[in-house]
Amino acid sequence: MAYDIFISYRRDGGKELARPLKSELELRGYRVFLDFDELKDGVFDRRIMEAIDAAPIFMVILSPHALDRCANADDWVRREIEYALEHDRHFIPIDPDRSFTGFPPDIPDTLKAGLGQHQFSQVMFEQLFKVSVDKMVRERIEPLLQRAGRTAMQEQGGALFHVETDLPCRILKFGKELCTVRPGSDTVIRLRKGRHKLEAVCLDCPDDRLQWVQTVEDNEMEDLLTVELRPVRERRLAAEADVLAERGQTAYDAGDYAEAVKLWCEAAEAGNRIAQNSLGDCYYYGKGVAKDYTEAVKWYRKAAEQGYASAQNNLGTCYHWGKGVEQDDAEAVKWYRKAAEQGYAVAQFEMGWCYKHGYGVPKDLAEAKRWYRKAADAGIQEAKKHLAELGG
Repeated sequence: MAYDIFISYRRDGGKELARPLKSELELRGYRVFLDFDELKDGVFDRRIMEAIDAAPIFMVILSPHALDRCANADDWVRREIEYALEHDRHFIPIDPDRSFTGFPPDIPDTLKAGLGQHQFSQVMFEQLFKVSVDKMVRERIEPLLQRAGRTAMQEQGGALFHVETDLPCRILKFGKELCTVRPGSDTVIRLRKGRHKLEAVCLDCPDDRLQWVQTVEDNEMEDLLTVELRPVRERRLAAEADVLAERGQTAYDAGDYAEAVKLWCEAAEAGNRIAQNSLGDCYYYGKGVAKDYTEAVKWYRKAAEQGYASAQNNLGTCYHWGKGVEQDDAEAVKWYRKAAEQGYAVAQFEMGWCYKHGYGVPKDLAEAKRWYRKAADAGIQEAKKHLAELGG
């Protein structure tokens, strides 16, 4: 049987590291040989030699004291290392939790040189386990397998996917974790031909998750898999802000203005335009907070720039009367027009008023009547009076 990786370890102190490492690598699609069930007798097990021959990568876990007994010629760890060196295996010495302190002085120089010439991979078993395995896969295992002339994809008949993400996340297949992916990393997963239920779960907020069915039509394919969790987060935050805005309105209607301001402030900071406009009203009229026209303009503008017609009208009013900003009728008309063109009746009335009196635009009675008529049709009684005065 062909393997991708052979793991050598010292049972005392290494078994507890070897087993989870084997499981994690197998989850990523690699075939791993780990002899932890069979007790070896005095004869070097041919199955061990065959497994080393069958795996291009020889991984040795350098747990504390793992090499101490390698001074003995018949030590099993020493014999595995020597056999792998003789047969030109690709070595990955594992430094678990940065615990490796150096080679014992009495082991053969051939072992020191053979292991020392290779880059050690730090695998953090206590914390950041999956992250450190991701790094080893990306920087050591994949390049070595490619140099060996085969990849796990080729051996296992599974398609190779390079995973990109906009937020750090875990990738699960049918509920079992495959890997951890971070923005900018080149993380790979393998999937056999068929349909796979995948899920991406954000690391810093598991509520942000995305599920989909990935179809693999060809075991030899290699493709890019893009995970976009940021829109999922934005939708969740927007929904939460909607709830806060509604609760704020309930508090306001009940006369609890301070609570309304508190809730609207939280929703407004999250980008809810209705809450931004309502918070602007609170500052404009001094409801639940001290009256502050500058602060009112700040929140009206945020909502207006999101296209909220009521806020656009309110911002126009602030410019018309010079409340919180320098008085500017041209700027007032700009914002009145944006709201009016959305069908906001009050702004349509204001546009009629501006054209009637020449505020911010040249005086134009025909245009004034046009806007008054729109406002009157929408039910603004005052607009009907002005329209009658103009003979409209």
